[in-house]
Amino acid sequence: MFGRGCRSAGGSVVSRSQSDQRTARLDPFGAFKQETERILKASAKDVDIASTLEEPPDTKFGQLSSSISFELAKTRKMKPMALAEEIAKASAAMLTSGGLVKEVEAALPGYVNFRVDFQKLSELTLRGILEEDAAFGFPKTSKPERIIVEHTSANPARPIHIGTAKNALFGDALARLLSARGHNARAHFYIDDTGRQVALMAYGYRLLEEPRPVGKPDQFVGAIYSCTATLVEIEQLKKKVQVLKDTKGSDIEVIAAMKELDDWVGIAAELQAKYKDVFDYLADQITKDPDPDGAVGEIVRRYEKGDPEIKHLIRNVAQLVLVGFEETLSRAHIRFDSWDWESDLIWSGRVREVLDRLKETKYVRNKAGAWELDVPKAVDDYGLREKLGLSKTFELSSLTLTRSDGTTLYTTRDIAYSLYKFEKAERVISVIGTAQSLAQLQLRVALWILGHRKEASNNLHFLIGEVELEGQRMSARRGRYVTFDTVLEEAVIRARKEVDKRSPDLPEDLKQDVAERIGISAIRYTMLSVEPAKGVNFVWDRVMNFEMNSAPFINYAYTRGLGIIRKLGKIEKPKGFDKLNEPVEQALILQLSKLPEVFAEAADDLNPTRLCTYTTELAQRFHEFYEKSDISHLTDEELKWQRVSLVIAVRDILRKLTDVLGLRLAERM
Repeated sequence: MFGRGCRSAGGSVVSRSQSDQRTARLDPFGAFKQETERILKASAKDVDIASTLEEPPDTKFGQLSSSISFELAKTRKMKPMALAEEIAKASAAMLTSGGLVKEVEAALPGYVNFRVDFQKLSELTLRGILEEDAAFGFPKTSKPERIIVEHTSANPARPIHIGTAKNALFGDALARLLSARGHNARAHFYIDDTGRQVALMAYGYRLLEEPRPVGKPDQFVGAIYSCTATLVEIEQLKKKVQVLKDTKGSDIEVIAAMKELDDWVGIAAELQAKYKDVFDYLADQITKDPDPDGAVGEIVRRYEKGDPEIKHLIRNVAQLVLVGFEETLSRAHIRFDSWDWESDLIWSGRVREVLDRLKETKYVRNKAGAWELDVPKAVDDYGLREKLGLSKTFELSSLTLTRSDGTTLYTTRDIAYSLYKFEKAERVISVIGTAQSLAQLQLRVALWILGHRKEASNNLHFLIGEVELEGQRMSARRGRYVTFDTVLEEAVIRARKEVDKRSPDLPEDLKQDVAERIGISAIRYTMLSVEPAKGVNFVWDRVMNFEMNSAPFINYAYTRGLGIIRKLGKIEKPKGFDKLNEPVEQALILQLSKLPEVFAEAADDLNPTRLCTYTTELAQRFHEFYEKSDISHLTDEELKWQRVSLVIAVRDILRKLTDVLGLRLAERM
């Protein structure tokens, strides 16, 4: 039942006797765990103690529980409960008056439960938070690394949509988390400007005679891209249908092509209704072009060669889109340290160098003018299945490196980009959708073939699942998507309605600031609170829920705490923390004491969601404390100031947590 190991915040386990008072203050629950391990190890020798310790599902069983009796029962030929009683008795005899472990008991069907001394834990935890300040809660790693987190990396052809936003929010949270852990973490945006989508955008933009944007530039260019892509697709399908009819293709083929054409014509009608002037002009120009698809392909080829005219065209329009990207991402509290152009990798010769090196190996072959990398053979030859985490039955496919016209494909360029990133970092985290899993595997195999085995091992694909908005799937290619801007604005509007309802007397500018903070933070939290690889159904009722598991719920705990502090005015320092004995107080202190370990685990495991869960649980514990613990009417002054100190500690920790998650707290709601 309780089968998980424990981890200390600093990355190593030390005995309680070796910990000075400050070390214990910086990691109170970790100190309790270490003391428990020391006692348990002395009571039951030759067993992996840590792997048997777990937090029980209910604190009535204590704060830590060990399943060690079940392990020993196999070799000692005893019933687990009898062993548990022996171990509990031996452990109890080792308790000291200065220790954190207060009681040890055996519990059916054979667990050994440990109870913490809450007075000592309260003293350590609250003094740690209130006196150690920045040192508490976010312990630094003993092995700092240079890490690049590459994320978002949307094509500069249309606005960032809500699906890509999930990628951006997790990437930003990872960079923040790793930096707080003490790593030199830098966020990179890979500008994918050499593919067909950007060429389609440039083709349409050129047909419109390179107009100045009206409104937000990425949205303006995005409309051009959607219209152009749809119209080019329709022209291609018309030709396909005609060819099938002329060559007397099968009825099934003709019907399938006609159905697909009808689908695109329906999409065209939607786009025409939204962008009539742009659509009509492009439709007129594209129908006059005898080969629009060929024109787009020509743009791709000329851009890869660095043709000055096409280079000016694409860089000019892509920069417009990036201006829009930066505006959107900045509003969502997302920042970047570097913007890396994919085309620079080609023009600098890096991609050509990678291709030439791969061609020198036995794994690359020419197939009808295109170059392919035999990934399955390389995996078998190098015995990479176990290293890549692949089953024996998992089927890999070859990687096409270039088209027959010589232009490179995305993954080929990504190999060169990966090597570029490793010139600046020991570890690279690529935050990319789950649909890219095969490509990322192929990339790692290519790095292995090239002799960059350390880099292949340290190149991590951080998987991002899809997003649905109120159950609706989206397609950027077909122009059916919801922009991140739209979602951010809707969140702020919904938050403003709540602010108007809850605080009607606030000044207008303050209302809007509060709404902006709550709304944007609500979006960030909604995405980060679900495991990244899982799909997310983005539902507004959950996003703006003030009652549970949301950014507004966390913010409400913060403002409640501020309200208490604000009303008191002058704050007095308590003599100690020995009077915080109510269950809601102990639950809150216990939650606070776990932060150093939870943070270290979240950062080391690259798990922002774990920190979201912790923050919500802390807010929940505080709401329970707020409802049940009086402060303003207390006659016991010492208890009053001890409770106030607990409120201040929660306020400070909520500030730290929300900052590392990229949430901005409002001081009024």
